[in-house]
Amino acid sequence: MSARVRWNHPELIRQGIDQTRLVIDRGKNNPGIDEAFHFLVLGDSGTGRHRFQSPPRRIAERLLPHKADAAFVLHTGDVVYLVGALDQYRLNFMRPYREWLHHGNDWNSISPEGLVFNQPFLPVPGNHDYYDLSLPVALLAGLTLPLRRYLQWFDDIDAGWRGSRQGEAYARVFLDVLNQIPPARLTAHLNLHYDAVWDGQRCLRYRPGVNTRLPNRYFRFRHAGVDVFAIDSNTLITPEKPTSNRRNLRGDLRILEERQTLIYKTLASSSLDEDHRDELFDELETLQEECFDLQRQINQINQIKQGVMVDHEQLEWLKEGLIASHRDPSVRGRILTMHHPAYVTEKTKCNQADTHAIRRQLRDVFDAVVRALGEELGSTKPVDLVLSGHAHCLEVLRTHDTGHADSHLNWVICGGSGYGLRSQRREGAELIEDQAEGEAKVVATSKLFVGRNWTAAQGRNGYSGLRVDIAEGRPLSIRLTPLVSCRDSNGWLDADPEPITLRT
Repeated sequence: MSARVRWNHPELIRQGIDQTRLVIDRGKNNPGIDEAFHFLVLGDSGTGRHRFQSPPRRIAERLLPHKADAAFVLHTGDVVYLVGALDQYRLNFMRPYREWLHHGNDWNSISPEGLVFNQPFLPVPGNHDYYDLSLPVALLAGLTLPLRRYLQWFDDIDAGWRGSRQGEAYARVFLDVLNQIPPARLTAHLNLHYDAVWDGQRCLRYRPGVNTRLPNRYFRFRHAGVDVFAIDSNTLITPEKPTSNRRNLRGDLRILEERQTLIYKTLASSSLDEDHRDELFDELETLQEECFDLQRQINQINQIKQGVMVDHEQLEWLKEGLIASHRDPSVRGRILTMHHPAYVTEKTKCNQADTHAIRRQLRDVFDAVVRALGEELGSTKPVDLVLSGHAHCLEVLRTHDTGHADSHLNWVICGGSGYGLRSQRREGAELIEDQAEGEAKVVATSKLFVGRNWTAAQGRNGYSGLRVDIAEGRPLSIRLTPLVSCRDSNGWLDADPEPITLRT
C-alpha cells in the first residue's frame, strides 16, 4: 500500500503534504464547530449471497431515507467478498450502493476503478479486502463460475478466478494511487488535489462528485469539531511471537482446503435444495475464513523472521494524532474507526487472537495518550466512540474498569450489513479477562446484539446498518439508531431496536 500511494515520496515531502489527512469540501455549507450532525455506518457488506433477497441492497435501502442530510458514511471494512477482487465490485458493491455513486444509475457500465461518490463514503480496509485465494481453490472456483451463473443460484460463493492482489483492488477503487501517475504529471496532480491546508500542512481535498479518493490506507478528518481517525487494523495484529510452526500450519491448511474443495464440487450440483445449499455455504464460509487466517499466520512467521513486526508507525501516528486533537480547543470529540474489534461477544471473534491483539495495541496507545496529557485530559476519555466490523453482527458494548485507559469507553461493532451472520457466544453478554493476580474480572458488557437467529425477531437473521447522531454543543452527546431488517425464507421484516444514547 505504501508503494501504491508513493508514501513519503520526495515531491510530497518537498511540497509539505501530509498523506494521512483529508479535508472534505462542503462548498458553502461548512458546519459550525459545535453544530449537530449525523452520519451512517455499515460494514462486512459486499456479497452476492441471497441474490434475490440481497442483504446489502436491503441495508442500503434502509440507509437511503437518512442519506440526504448525512455528513458522511463510514464503512468498517470487508467492502467486497470473498477476496476483494476487482471484478466483484460491480455486483457486490456498486449495484447495492448505487445511490451513493456519481452517475450511479449507470453502475453496470462504469468502471469500478476510481469511483466518484456524491457524498463522502469513507471505508477502512478489512481482512477480506486483502485476501487472495490459493491456486488450487482459485482454479476450482473459476472453473465452476460459469456453471454457477448458468444455474442462477439464490446464493453465490463470491469467488472467481482472481483475488485482491494484496489489496490492489481496494486501492484502485478508493485510494489516490499516485504510482499510476507518470512522474511528469505528479506535481500537477498534487497541485490540483492537495490544495487544502490543515495545521499549516497541505493535504488532500475530498470533493464529492469530483474527487473522492482517500490519501492513504489510514487517515483522519474533522467535521463540526469532531475528529475521526480511520486506521488499518490488518497490520496491527501480528503476534510478537509465533504460536505454531510453519509445518503444522501448512498441514492444517491442507486439510481445510481439501474439505473446501469437496464443498465446491458439491455446490456445483443442481440437485441440492436451498436448505442444504445454505448449510454448505455456512460451512464453506467458516472454512474459508479459517484458511485465510492460517495463510496469514504462515506469512506472519516469515515476516517475524525477517524482522517485520507490528505496524508501529501507524500506532505512533494514532497516538500523536490523539494527543494533538486533545490539545486543540476547537475539537469537542474523537471517533476511531477500524475493521477488527477489541471487544466483541460474537462467537467466532470473541476469543480470536486478532481480537486480543487489537485490544492490547489500543490499550498501549490510549495509556500513552493519558500519560502524555496528564492533568490536561481531566475526565475526558482518549476517544468517545470506537467503531469496528469483522464480527458479523451489530453490537453495542461498554467497558468497565480494565486497569487501562480503555476503561468506560463505548465500542460498537457494525459488521452485519450483508455477509453471513453469526450468533452471540453461549457465555452471554459479559466479557471476562484473567488478571495478573490470577483472578477473573468482567471488563466489558454487551448492551445490544443483533445477528443470526436474533431472538427479538422470532429467530430471523438480523442484518443491520447504523445511524449515529452527534448533538449540538459540548460535552459530546452520541445517539445510535440501529437500522435492522430481518430475513427468512418468506422475505424481509424491519425490526429496529430502540435508539441508544451513549455516555461519554
